[in-house]
Amino acid sequence: MKFKNLVRVVLILSLIVLASVSIYSQNRRAAIDHVARGTARMEANDLDGALADFTRAIELDRNYSASYFSRGLVRRRLSDLDGAISDFTKSIQLHPIAEAYLDRGAVRKEKGDRDGAIGDYSKAIELNGKYADAYYNRGIALDDKGDHDAAIADFTRAIELNPQLARAFVGRGFALMQKGDAEGALKDYNQALELNPQSALAYFNRSFVWKSRGDLDKAIADLTKDIELAPRDEAAYLERGIVRGAKGDLDGAVADFGKALAVNPENAKAYANRGVISLMQAKDATAQDDFDRAFKLDHSLRPQIQKVIDEILKGRKTRS
Repeated sequence: MKFKNLVRVVLILSLIVLASVSIYSQNRRAAIDHVARGTARMEANDLDGALADFTRAIELDRNYSASYFSRGLVRRRLSDLDGAISDFTKSIQLHPIAEAYLDRGAVRKEKGDRDGAIGDYSKAIELNGKYADAYYNRGIALDDKGDHDAAIADFTRAIELNPQLARAFVGRGFALMQKGDAEGALKDYNQALELNPQSALAYFNRSFVWKSRGDLDKAIADLTKDIELAPRDEAAYLERGIVRGAKGDLDGAVADFGKALAVNPENAKAYANRGVISLMQAKDATAQDDFDRAFKLDHSLRPQIQKVIDEILKGRKTRS
């Protein structure tokens, strides 16, 4: 090839490369713009609009990890858990960051894959040893598995890294309570509420400390505060109903079980407990109706509730 022709080919190839770089740059800039707009839409709770923007960003530039990460966040909020995991995985493949492992771990935990979640949280910690949220999340997963000591260690590390992380005190308090350390749990719940007086979960969990001490009035007060902060917390209505029943406030207990059922009409434990109270009030037909509904929803409750029923009926015979 003559030198003149060689120069021409080199020039042509250079122009092609420059054009490719220019198109790449344009696509990356456009993808960034879509991610920015999608993020704004996500913050405004326009999840469908955000999903469309992040998907368009991926179409423009399939190597931009932020697009996949952001779409994973939206898919999680839309309950597309498998799609979210897929997007977080792609984001990690392109650019591994601790945040992507944290969020993928959270989705895996939602799907019931605790070991997978723990693995992701551990990887997040490897990438960022000062990531308090990763220690906190791993602590929750470990506690769910019954490894309370390891969970306490993770919550403690999260607190060391971020002493203002109220939920880490709540998590450690719960793990301590599981180990029978009610005093330690109480201290942690009190600290959590000092940091965040709006923590409904801290009030809910602290009620069990009071209940274990026999201080039912304080337990009811904490559960009432929980309900004020989270009016649709069916677990708080259920537990307050149980405590009210233990205090002898049967009408109050029935009312709370009814409120739990108003939030979730398929709460088998609420039906079962309301049935027990109705039986105690000699409202046998009403009680049987609740028992039937409870056992239909959760057959595993039958042995435990049947023992309670037998005790109540035995007590009636003794009194008569």
